[in-house]
Amino acid sequence: MSHIRLRRTKGPAPIHGLLLALMLFLGVFAVANLGHKPRQKATHRTRLTAVRYTPGVPPVPSPIPSTLPFSIGESSGVLWNLTSHQLMWALHPNLEGAFASTTKLMTFYLVYHHLALSRSVKISALAASTTGSDIYMAVGDKFTVRQLLYGLIIASANDAAVELANTVSPNTQDFVKLMNQTAQSFGMYQTHYQDPDGLSPGSYGSAWDLSIIAQQDLQIPLFRKIVDTKEVSLPYNPDVSNLNELLFMDPSVIGVKTGWTTQAGFNVVFEARQKVDGHFVTLLGILMHGQNGFYPVDIDAENLLNWGFAQVQKTDHHTLANS
Repeated sequence: MSHIRLRRTKGPAPIHGLLLALMLFLGVFAVANLGHKPRQKATHRTRLTAVRYTPGVPPVPSPIPSTLPFSIGESSGVLWNLTSHQLMWALHPNLEGAFASTTKLMTFYLVYHHLALSRSVKISALAASTTGSDIYMAVGDKFTVRQLLYGLIIASANDAAVELANTVSPNTQDFVKLMNQTAQSFGMYQTHYQDPDGLSPGSYGSAWDLSIIAQQDLQIPLFRKIVDTKEVSLPYNPDVSNLNELLFMDPSVIGVKTGWTTQAGFNVVFEARQKVDGHFVTLLGILMHGQNGFYPVDIDAENLLNWGFAQVQKTDHHTLANS
């Protein structure tokens, strides 16, 4: 804020001094409120950054509840109430670690916004030779962008990630630059991408940052449809099952993404929607760096969701009792 310099003059008469003081007070009040507008609902991009922090500096949300009435086996996580835009729980939300296949949340976002879904893509040797989770591509096979996006998320297909990245950009390196630029624009200051699939431990970030890109994707109807799909038929691979076991465990869960590497451990991004006291509530959770398989992480996710919905119900009841 610029400072207003006042020229020194001889002392005013008493009544004039009072008027001058009043004018100065009103002027300062006007400057302080310059640009102030009535409070509005946060936009999608700012929803998950409601806890204030300085741009370029890792966020340290405080105060937030960090204890639960049960133990969990992960080293980092967050739980958001997307309906009220409130951070409900966090455990070391700024802890940096490998993303593994949750990296593909950014890959999906960029592909969706840069390519036509009906575009035909011929599979390259680079994509066909990519290791890890795949949808059994061969050089010269043809897929649409839409089909590759289904494979990218449901089967966590690394070959699909590489092919899509090299369709958006001239090469993988340019696509990775775009990933990092977009992450910065979203306020994902602890995130650094090194590949489009998450195989590299150089693709890393925090649970806080994952909640930001997840919320960006969840605004996209196609993404919501894909992550809630249990099985899909793709060219050359008619039976592709979703790797997110939470979808099969809990009917209220509607996604989102899993990821595992030796360096990352087991990461799960999950969203669920339930009716609480007559209105729907949506919770978004992140759990990172589990060490004993996806099943223990999924159980922790279920416990976290149950606790979260119970907290919403308690809050509703308390509000009604005091209204």
